[in-house]
Amino acid sequence: MTDSLLSQQVLDRLGRLERANLRYRLALAAAGLLAFGWAACSVGPQAKNVLSAERFVLVGADGSEKATLELDSKGNPMLQMRNGQSSAFLTTNGPSLLLRGPDGKTGAFMGIDSKNSSRLELCSHRLLDGVRLSAHADGSSGAYVLDVNGRERGGLESFASGGAALNFRDGQGGMRGQMGLDEAGLPNLILLDGGGGRRVGMVVQEDGNALLEVADERGQPRLQLTTLFDGSPRLECKSPDGSVVFQAP
Repeated sequence: MTDSLLSQQVLDRLGRLERANLRYRLALAAAGLLAFGWAACSVGPQAKNVLSAERFVLVGADGSEKATLELDSKGNPMLQMRNGQSSAFLTTNGPSLLLRGPDGKTGAFMGIDSKNSSRLELCSHRLLDGVRLSAHADGSSGAYVLDVNGRERGGLESFASGGAALNFRDGQGGMRGQMGLDEAGLPNLILLDGGGGRRVGMVVQEDGNALLEVADERGQPRLQLTTLFDGSPRLECKSPDGSVVFQAP
């Protein structure tokens, strides 16, 4: 009876050992499969049809270069395309994009300069006149119109300080008129003479009353028209030294 009991205990122990060995073998097999899969992925086939070169050229039927892709002297990739006088130039040196029309002159430019300001420029065949848009890193921005001589004639600007202005310039580039909002949000209008002197000014003041001022050639106020706290009008005429010579009421 005792021998039978001992034999059964030995058999049970052997069974447990076999089951434990089976689990170990399964775990090792799974680890082997994972290792094989990782190795297969790491040494798997690379992307096909990869072509590398220092310069790529697209040639037309006549043998002329239609497009080139290469690196400039600083290592920036650049793409040039042309068909007759029409052309397109794209580079990361900026980066920037330059387009030219069939006449080889009419064009458009878009890019970012070294000061991190972005610009968009459109020009006619004269290359000077056109429209310029710009946005600066400090938050200011503007849209400008250029005449046939390349001078700015009008501009709409938004300032980083919070103000905004619509500017008008003469043929020499001098400021002749400005309408806008100052940093406090007060609207104003200024008209200047050929020398840049302020001749007429209008503003809505902080108290809500309007003020119209007319100045002489020296910029000295000579006439002021405003409204008082109760809404009644007030007119003042001044001498060249600033003293009041007439007042109504």
